[in-house]
This record gives sequence, structure tokens and C-alpha cells, in this order.
Amino acid sequence: MLIFGLGNPGEEYLNTRHNVGFMAIDKIAERFHQKTDKSKYSSIFGEFNFKGKRHYLIKPTTYMNLSGKSVKKWMNEKKVVPEDILVIYDDIDLPLGTIRLRKEGGAGTHKGMLSIVEEIRTEKFPRLRIGINNGEKIYDLASFVLSEFTENELKIIKNTMDSIPEIIVSLLSIGIERTMTKFNRKNLAPSEQKGAAKNHKED
Repeated sequence: MLIFGLGNPGEEYLNTRHNVGFMAIDKIAERFHQKTDKSKYSSIFGEFNFKGKRHYLIKPTTYMNLSGKSVKKWMNEKKVVPEDILVIYDDIDLPLGTIRLRKEGGAGTHKGMLSIVEEIRTEKFPRLRIGINNGEKIYDLASFVLSEFTENELKIIKNTMDSIPEIIVSLLSIGIERTMTKFNRKNLAPSEQKGAAKNHKED
């Protein structure tokens, strides 16, 4: 499996809302005692073995809006079908810290996902969405996603990140259907998130 985490390269984007995909890749790499320190196809990546198969952890460094170019190059080299990739990214429509694993779906307004769909010409690929909406009114979407998490918000996100490796292990062990059932209804975020969650409808 090719596991892509979406984000923007550079220290200035490190703790921004748009970079939870990068954060997730780092957490998975930590779980498998690997590093994402190799460069290829406009990305930095690492790899790990699980159940006799090699899997890749990839962070495109094209900046968010061109993420699809790196994804397409990796898919072409490894000769994988869309069902054998996973894209992890931030979702403005989900409450802060919430996760949703899906087999397919639209790109919404997410520029990275729009780029991937455009490049590989399908929406039918697995994705893991991580909620970044704090429940406050958003006046400028671009500014919001590029803003840094507050200290309390970062605690919630880190709590969610602790569960990401477990989701990946489950996905590789029992498949996406059973993993969706197992994790999609879990409330992974601590109590600070509940106020924001009340302002959103589950999907």
C-alpha cells in the first residue's frame, strides 16, 4: 500500500491545520520505527514491512495544490490500482480531532484532493479524513487552514494522532470494511473537543 499524507513542506507550516496528513505519516513511521528521510518523485518517504509486504509512507513536497503529481508518479512506478493507496488529509467539514475512513468519495473543496482526483482521474480510492474544524465561524478558508493550531487544539490533534497507527495496522490486517466499522464511530478526541462537535452533523 502507498500511504500518502498531505501537507506543505517547510517549518512555517509544521503545526498548521493543513498539515495533519504530514503529522499522521510521522506518527505511523514512529510506530514502525522508520524514518521518512528519502527523496523521490517530489516527496519524502519511508517504507516498512508488515505481514510479509512492503508499504510506503509518503509526504508529497509539491505543496498542497499539486499533490496529485507526486501521487501519480508513485502509482505509476509501483503499478498499483487506486484501491491500493490511502490518502490522509485534513477536513474542514469534520469536528476537530474526528476521523473518518472511507473507501471513496468526492474531493470537496480540498485542493490537495482535487489535484489527486485530477491526476489519477478517479475518486474511487481510500482516504482517512481528520477533522480540523474548531466550531468557530470561518471567514477565510485559506487563512484558516494555514493557521496554526492553538495549544489546546494541538493536544486534541495529538490525541487523535495516537490512534492513527492502530488504524493502519487494522487496515492492513483485516481490510477497509471492518476497519471502518471499528473506528469511524469512535470519539478519539478528549473532552475539550465536545463543544465543537455539537455544532456538526455526523456524516
